[in-house]
Amino acid sequence: MKCPKCHKEVEKGSLYCPYCLAEIPWVREFSTVETLMKKEQQNRPSEKKQKTKIIKYFKHPKRRKLKFSRKQLLCLLLCAATLLGFFCYRQLNTFSALYSRAKKQYAQQNYEEAQRIAENALDKNPKNEAANLLLAKSMEKSGDKRSALLVLRPFIQNKTAGTGIYKEYVKILTQEGKTNEVRLILKSADREVQNACAEYICETPVSNPAPGTYTTTQTLKLEGNCQKIYYTLDGSTPTRKSKVYTEPIILREGTTKLKAFGVNDKNIESDVISRKYVIVLNAPKAPKVTPKSGDYNKKTEIKITVPDGCKAYYAFDSEPDLNSTVYEQPISMPVGYHRLNVILVAANGKTSKMTAMEYYLQY
Repeated sequence: MKCPKCHKEVEKGSLYCPYCLAEIPWVREFSTVETLMKKEQQNRPSEKKQKTKIIKYFKHPKRRKLKFSRKQLLCLLLCAATLLGFFCYRQLNTFSALYSRAKKQYAQQNYEEAQRIAENALDKNPKNEAANLLLAKSMEKSGDKRSALLVLRPFIQNKTAGTGIYKEYVKILTQEGKTNEVRLILKSADREVQNACAEYICETPVSNPAPGTYTTTQTLKLEGNCQKIYYTLDGSTPTRKSKVYTEPIILREGTTKLKAFGVNDKNIESDVISRKYVIVLNAPKAPKVTPKSGDYNKKTEIKITVPDGCKAYYAFDSEPDLNSTVYEQPISMPVGYHRLNVILVAANGKTSKMTAMEYYLQY
């Protein structure tokens, strides 16, 4: 320790410097960083000592092995097997696993087993459409069509069914002979469903010519993708006891009220069509005949003007009809007094008024 004034060494703890008598202040001794590090190294055990302690810990006789009795091992194995079995059971009985197994059984034609597994799958997911469809198909294959319809009907009624549900439903209805129900269901379905079930839809027959009023006799034809077409011509509703269309229908003068429907190869009916035809036949005018009535003294030819689409019938001294002579070329006027009567008959069957001419030929 040094004197702060003369800087000479003095004894530790002295209050005054023995050389210059200056007061020496007392200061508490603080540990330097170096001192602290040396103390820490002295207190820290060496690495070799630490390793030795660790080795001694693990080599202690009480910690060498964990020994189990047979009963404990059996309990552990049983618990592990139980947990594994439970896990496997859960995995094998999920909806997806059950549905896959049901599909496999259906593909192998084990329909009753497929039905049983599908029912188990639906217990986990009752509204799944694919599983309900698989269940209905299995029931149908097993012969229980009524139950199959009951499974599918809620989807149809709620109009939430896809095309697969519709196809299976109308197929079973057709097999059960409920063809009118099939027609009504598909009539109200959307376009996608109708396209998917096209084979169950009977096209409505088409009539030709179009309904309307005509001045000539018409030939009515009915066409459609149908096996049979039933029709009436008096406006009454046709049934399967009505006439079956086999050849074109001749529409004559008057009013004809056609009603018709078709039936396809699945015995499903189409909608009924209703058509009205009015035939108004106009009679031709009375024919023109030359020369005019009178006395003649030389050979003379008589000519009749015949409009297109008509025929002229004539007779001397009697009234003509369809059995009389048909005018085809000029007529030689007969000698003496005679009365010539002529009528025209149009293609529609209408007859004109009669034209009468009187001739007296003498030469």
